[in-house]
Amino acid sequence: MKKIIKILLIFFLGIFVIIQFIPSGRPGNEPVAGQDIFEIASIPDDVGVLLKNACFDCHSQSVKYPWYSYVAPVSWLVARDVKFGRENLDFGKWGELSKRDKMKILGEISDEVGDGFMPMQIYITMHSEANLSDEERELIVNWAEELAEKIFEE
Repeated sequence: MKKIIKILLIFFLGIFVIIQFIPSGRPGNEPVAGQDIFEIASIPDDVGVLLKNACFDCHSQSVKYPWYSYVAPVSWLVARDVKFGRENLDFGKWGELSKRDKMKILGEISDEVGDGFMPMQIYITMHSEANLSDEERELIVNWAEELAEKIFEE
C-alpha cells in the first residue's frame, strides 16, 4: 500500500512540474497614455481607492499579478479571468470608448456592484481589500450614476 501511495505522489508531482511549462496566456499590461479613466474622468479619491482595490486587477491595464498567478493550473484561471474582465470593461482604455459605450458600462457597473455580483467572490477570497461594504458599494453606484449623467449632458 505504501508503495502505491509513493508511486501516485511521484506521478502527480511529475504532472504538476510538467504543467508548469504550459503557457498561461496571461495578458500583459499595456497602458495607453491618455486613455486611463483616472486621466480622463473626475474620480473622487475614496471611489478611486475602491476601484483600484476591487476592480483594477481584472478591468485595467494595471494588473498586479500575485505569486499564485504564476503557478499552473491557477495561472490559467487568472489569465482567463483577466481576459474576460478586460473584454467587458477596461478602465485603462476608457478614452477609446464612445459616449454610448461609457454610459452602458457605467450602468452595468451600477447594477453589478450594487447587486453584489462584482467583485467576484473568488477574487474577494484572495483579496480581502476588495470585499466591499454596503456603503462602499453605494459609493461606487452613486459615482457611476453621476458620471453617466455628466457624460449624457456633454
